[in-house]
Amino acid sequence: MEINWTVLTYVVVGLFILNGFFRGWWKEAISTVFLVILVFFLQQPGVAQTFTDIINNILNAIWGILPSGLVELFRSILENVLGVRTAANGAIQADPGNGTTWLIFLILFMAVASLIGRSSLPYGPGNGFAVRPIGSILGGLVGGLNGLIIINLVREYLDGRNLPGSSGTLPTEITMAGQGGARVASSGISVQATQVPDFTILDSFLPWIIIIGGLLIFWAALTNRIGISSKDGFRKVDYREPFGYRKY
Repeated sequence: MEINWTVLTYVVVGLFILNGFFRGWWKEAISTVFLVILVFFLQQPGVAQTFTDIINNILNAIWGILPSGLVELFRSILENVLGVRTAANGAIQADPGNGTTWLIFLILFMAVASLIGRSSLPYGPGNGFAVRPIGSILGGLVGGLNGLIIINLVREYLDGRNLPGSSGTLPTEITMAGQGGARVASSGISVQATQVPDFTILDSFLPWIIIIGGLLIFWAALTNRIGISSKDGFRKVDYREPFGYRKY
């Protein structure tokens, strides 16, 4: 099976532009922050290793306090439903050198970002906020950026060359197919990506531009939503109506 990576990129970016148009720039900015963290992890494998170590320690602690019956239930679900195997007497552990681990982190990060956006800036009558045209336009721009980052993160995770403990070469199950392509093979299926660009988000100083740009977007989102006022010697946190939104 062949996948045109360039066409896939256009589709993903287009969907995120459309999504950002309806959500507005502020909610897309929250997603940008989490994506920038993942880009930073790719740029700094040592930090990524530390992050996964912390996650594994938390998983070990949770696994240790669960009743044995619940442990067996979770193990059965992980193995039979998700295909994740655990040691007989051990908790599920995240492998920082495995691209699948980071794909799961990507999904979880986006889910958390969506929950934060919905809870911090609800939509609908009452206490909700409606997106104004300028907010939709900016949302489309930030959403397109998010889609571009995501598709590049997926490519990096499939390559695996910048993950912690990586040798800097393609894994054995991924081989270059020539003419800007890559082939992923397994015992039952072979997927070939064609028209894959030569550059990635980790080329040269590009990741730092993305990181700095993401931090600026986060700063804009923070200052547009939260303000601090002083009255009678006391400081009060005020929640503002972000630019490009209006309260119902």
